[in-house]
Amino acid sequence: MQVSAFPLIFAALGLAACVNTDRNGTAGIDPAAYVETFSNRKTVTVDVTSEIPGEYFAFYYGNPYDGETLTRQPVLTGFTPIHTTLEVPKDVTKIYVTAQGDLKSYPVGNLSIAAEAAMSSSRASDVYKVPAEVMTAVNSVYFPEKPNNVRGEDLFVCTDLVIARTPSTGDFDEAELWLTFLGDGGARQGSLYGKLWFYTYPSERMDRLTADDCTFYGVVNDEVVPVTLDDIRAYRKWVFYTRDELMGNVSTYKRFQLGSFPKGVNVGFAYYGNSPVGDHGIRFTTPALNPAVEDYTLRYSDGSGSYRITNRHLANGFVCHVTVGDFQGNILGMENRLVTETGKYDGDYNDLLCLIQSNPKEIEPGGSVETGNSGAEDPEKLECKTTSGIYLFEDNYPWKGDLDFNDAVIQYQIKDYYKSGNKAKQVTVRALATGASMDNKFGFRDAKGFTCLLPDLKGFRNVYPDRQWEEPAEAETQTLYGDIQPCMENGRGVYIYLSSFNTTEYPCVLDIPLSDPDDPSWSFRWPQEGKSIDDCYFFLRNAKGGPRAADWYKTPKNADLVMGR
Repeated sequence: MQVSAFPLIFAALGLAACVNTDRNGTAGIDPAAYVETFSNRKTVTVDVTSEIPGEYFAFYYGNPYDGETLTRQPVLTGFTPIHTTLEVPKDVTKIYVTAQGDLKSYPVGNLSIAAEAAMSSSRASDVYKVPAEVMTAVNSVYFPEKPNNVRGEDLFVCTDLVIARTPSTGDFDEAELWLTFLGDGGARQGSLYGKLWFYTYPSERMDRLTADDCTFYGVVNDEVVPVTLDDIRAYRKWVFYTRDELMGNVSTYKRFQLGSFPKGVNVGFAYYGNSPVGDHGIRFTTPALNPAVEDYTLRYSDGSGSYRITNRHLANGFVCHVTVGDFQGNILGMENRLVTETGKYDGDYNDLLCLIQSNPKEIEPGGSVETGNSGAEDPEKLECKTTSGIYLFEDNYPWKGDLDFNDAVIQYQIKDYYKSGNKAKQVTVRALATGASMDNKFGFRDAKGFTCLLPDLKGFRNVYPDRQWEEPAEAETQTLYGDIQPCMENGRGVYIYLSSFNTTEYPCVLDIPLSDPDDPSWSFRWPQEGKSIDDCYFFLRNAKGGPRAADWYKTPKNADLVMGR
């Protein structure tokens, strides 16, 4: 976070007016340089342009995938062009980027990316060039590489294609359909291969459909032919197999004419990835064909909430009707996992992606859902920088204090909507521990003054090993605007900032980065009461006597002296 120097200097001057003895002094110390001395982050610039504006990019401080599942939350998201900065934890060595259905990594440093129009890597049976604008819509709007692309009641909607006369289609005898393979989500190429079939059924059977109502289709010798459900369960006679399509590495797309279909028929899709759960792992776009979810709470991986599901059937794929420039057609996205496969289901619905074209071209799905970024009322909310960490305060300013840095231990997350006109920032904070006899309060200062978010930080909680652990209170969330600075008011009218001078070896505030707040393998542990930060960690010097390591806060010097859960 950028820290404005003026209010910090003002606070220090105001303090000097009411305190006669400042043991540490501030003469000759530049506040920005002082902050940098103890900073655990590095500022890097991010500049991204693309041949087709509006490409969706997401940046991560580590590989976002655990096998096939997208598990990490991005630290930066946006649509091109993107021009901003990131405060990268110094222990991070690579920045991972998902865009255009692909995953790339870059060494930490200033990033400058010029993206060409998205291309496919599939071989061509029937060469077809998908417009670049359509690929941008697929990868950036409808099925981007992000978790939970479909949420809430939309999960239960059937979006199978309906062959019917509408005012848009006009009259016709039969509708012709073409299916074009686009990709498999891209970022997991080489680790997840899927197979696709399609089926037809009478439109009036959609809500109570059974497999006996369906006619299933696959491909034999490059010809679309009827197949049985047993063929599908044996993974035979598929239309597309992503492993085949991704072997050629040429910028063309495989395309099949599925056939001509009369009015009164719906067209759905069946998919198999690598999950054995359910009916041989087969997933259907028609909810009624998928197993019912009896009782399950789906928790959205970005922490935005959850959804309770009781005795309902979910779709495992969705069809979206799109109009981009002169193009009009449909996009199909399939999901490999059932929603109940906790830890494996990511809900991106791009494990297999296809383009569906028709004549008449106005043929649409029977239901409409918001997928990916298509339903955003405010696009600026999708363009966000997220900074997470833990603030450790010493509250005795201007005196040195005991340097245990547990007077207030505040976990925080700041979502910076960096393209918003009002510079909105959503801040979420939670007090993990306190070791203070003063009436401390934590909040943020902006142009309007100090906003207190945690008013009661007095007392000793979770700083003594022989006392019972107290579960921290619920987090507080508030939206602030403009440039903001974290600070603590210590009950004496004194505000303590990252730049408040303590000594040349110790600051008043430490900012511990959390590059992955959900990492189950590591969590920061703060010093016990009365134990200095250098007693607990190699803070002043590393284990060999050299300069402080970039990841000094990851491994305690003495694990018996730290607290946490």
